[in-house]
This record gives sequence, C-alpha cells and structure tokens, in this order.
Amino acid sequence: MNRREFTATTLSALAATALPRRLRVPTVRVDGGRISTHLSALSEFGKNPQGGVSRVAYTEFDRQAREAVMGWMRSARLEVSIDAAANIIGRRPGSDTSLKPILVGSHIDSVPTGGNYDGQVGSVSAVEVAETLATASIALRHPLEIVIFENEEGGTIGSHAMTSELPAAELDRASQSGKTFREGIRFLGGDPDRLASARRALSLIH
Repeated sequence: MNRREFTATTLSALAATALPRRLRVPTVRVDGGRISTHLSALSEFGKNPQGGVSRVAYTEFDRQAREAVMGWMRSARLEVSIDAAANIIGRRPGSDTSLKPILVGSHIDSVPTGGNYDGQVGSVSAVEVAETLATASIALRHPLEIVIFENEEGGTIGSHAMTSELPAAELDRASQSGKTFREGIRFLGGDPDRLASARRALSLIH
C-alpha cells in the first residue's frame, strides 16, 4: 500500500467512524501532491550528504521542523498547542462534545542518520486528513487530535509522557542532542515540571 492509499484509507475510516450512521459518508480524496510537498520540505531540516536526515530531537533542526508542521496544522484550521511534554497537538472540535477524541499522528525527529519517511509519513498524512476534512467542510462527531510526539527515536519520550510516567532520573539523562531530556523538553516549549498534565487515560481516548 503506498502513502496515498494509506492516507485515503485512514480518512475513509475516520469519516465512517465519526459521522452519524444515518448520513452517507461523502467521497473525499487527500491531496497526494501536498503530502509529497510537505515530506520534501521536512527533508530539508537536517538534510545529510547520504540523502536522508539527521534531525535528532532537541536540536535546532528539530525545532525548525516542528515550526513548519505547526504552520501546516494552522493552515488545516487546527487549534495548535504544545503540551507539558512538548508534544504538538492540533485539535479539531467535534459536533458532539460528549464524545472522546480520536488521536492520530506520529513523530518527525530522526535517528542520527535517518530516512525521509520514518515517522514523517504518519505525521504529514495525519495533518493532510485534517486539511482534507476542513476543505470539504466535513464535521466529525468526535473531536480529532493530530499528535506529533517529541523524541520518539531517542527513547519514546513524548508518547511515554502521554501514556505513563517519566521518572526524574530519566529526565536527567543525556539525549543524543547533548541536552538532558529535561532541557530538551524545555527547549521545545514544554514544561518538565508539569509532565503529569500531559498524561491521557486510555479510557478518555477513542
């Protein structure tokens, strides 16, 4: 399955889940060209001679790439915020405030010499789903949240903070950037002293 087919399948599944059953699911298509353009743009942040990226978490390249993604999220009419763990969250309200949010997304940091697609495809595709829904004026019943987890390649730090707990001793370890995890979270706009606020109970997520 190629990237366009994967994203189209994701979008159809979201629409089928989130729209009332009595309504016919509209036929919508993502913009494959826009996905490719965004992937190419991301590949410039930390571009290396091998043709991939060296965009280690907590580096300036990482921060620049995050700024670019947040710009695309705002263009997709998402409400963008950074949680205490420095995860980026783009929220699209649903028509039924009693329903749990649907979370989709991935990460954009890389290993020291990584490829141009690992993590990025999931992140860019998730933003594209939101963009397509907004352009087509499709209202979902569930809120939709696009999540870009911070530092997944260096220890799944962002997703760990959201689903469990990061001990103080872990925060004081050095990351691949040279910064400690605590310093890196602050560098990206998070607050390591308030990590508990980033936690999500699985029972509150669809």
